[in-house]
Parts: sequence; structure tokens; C-alpha cells
Amino acid sequence: MKSFKNIQILILGLILTINAFLLPFQALAFSPKYYISQFTELSVHESIGIGIESLERVTNVLIDYINDGSGDLNIVEEVHGVPTVYFNEKEQHHLHDILLLIKTARQFLILLNVILIILFVSLYFMNEKNKTRYMESVTKAFKIAVYTALSLLIALVVLYFIDFDWAFRKFHEIFFTNDLWLLDPRTDRLIQLMPLEFFVSFTKDWLSRVAIVLISYVLIGFVLPKRNRVKKGTF
Repeated sequence: MKSFKNIQILILGLILTINAFLLPFQALAFSPKYYISQFTELSVHESIGIGIESLERVTNVLIDYINDGSGDLNIVEEVHGVPTVYFNEKEQHHLHDILLLIKTARQFLILLNVILIILFVSLYFMNEKNKTRYMESVTKAFKIAVYTALSLLIALVVLYFIDFDWAFRKFHEIFFTNDLWLLDPRTDRLIQLMPLEFFVSFTKDWLSRVAIVLISYVLIGFVLPKRNRVKKGTF
């Protein structure tokens, strides 16, 4: 029974770790306001040859499409004064691949969090007569999440500074089965809209938010239990 309980706590900690990375990523990845602020800061509309209003419409279509497939990728905007279908065929196929990847990731995340809830409930009933032991189990799970997520966060930060290009390429090679993600910045407006500088900034902001989630995990796993022991006069 004890080993089964420890396995449950370990799985809880791992799911909390995944949540610490994927939930902040999801919050940023589907925020039109964030994208538009980054695009205007990089002045991508000027290099592409579209106006601010066109930039906003293209951005909203892009996010609507990768979010739930509702965006119309055949959107027409004036590029250097010429009405043009903004996303070419190759870009549309790549965005479809991204949509499928996001759908799979969401299903995976939903499944994990259903398991998370089941494990929390299971641990509660296993320790129904001893709430202190239940809280100890919960804090152990958060401690596992802190140690695991912190290790991953440090590794990603190091990779961010050492060789972001390599990490960017490896991500696409792992998650895409074709080479449609290899866009030409001279001709493909998707990569003109989202140059490497955008992804560098996105990664920095994403990892910063992961760090904030980890702070909350530290509070739950380390700080609050210590305060409770002090109140009870135990150390």
C-alpha cells in the first residue's frame, strides 16, 4: 500500500511539472494581444509591406486557426499595395500541422489533468482519517514537481543562451514529420511575420512565466508546511 501511495505521489509530481510548462505556454500561444505587441515591436509589418490593421487581422486569423481551426487562411490583404492571399499553400499546410499538434497536446493535457484529479481524490480517501498525512502527500508531490521542473527550467535556460537555433530546429524535427516548417524568409510571409527574434522573445517570456508557477509550487510544497509546523510547535 505504501509503495502504491508513493507511485501516486510521484505521478502527481510529474503531472504538476508538465502543467508548469504547458499551461503558461498555452496562455501565451493563444494571446493575440501578445503576438501583436511583439510584431509591432519588431516592426514586421513594415518589412512585410502591410499596414497595422492588416497585421492585426492576419494575426487574429493565424491564432484562430491554430487554436480551433476557425481562422480563414485564405485571408487577402494588401502587401506592398497589391491584394494578396497572405498565407501561401506551403504555409497553410504547415499551419494545419501545427493545428493537429495542438489538438493532440490539448487532449494529452486534459487526460493528464483528469488523472491529476483522480489521484488527488484517491489520496484523500486513502488518508481520510488522517488529514495531516493527506497534506503531507500533497506537499511531497509539489516538492517533486519543484525539483523536476527546476531541473528542466535550468536546462532550457542554459540551452536558450548556448544554442537557441539548435533547440529550435530539434523541436521542429521531433514534432513534425515533414520539412514544411523550413520556410524561406525571402518569399514566405509566415516566417516574415514570425522571425527567429519573435521565438527568442516568446521563449524568454514563456520560461519567465514557468518560473512564476514554480514559485507558487515552492510556497505550497515548502513554505506553507513549514509555517504550519511552526504554528503547531513542531520542527
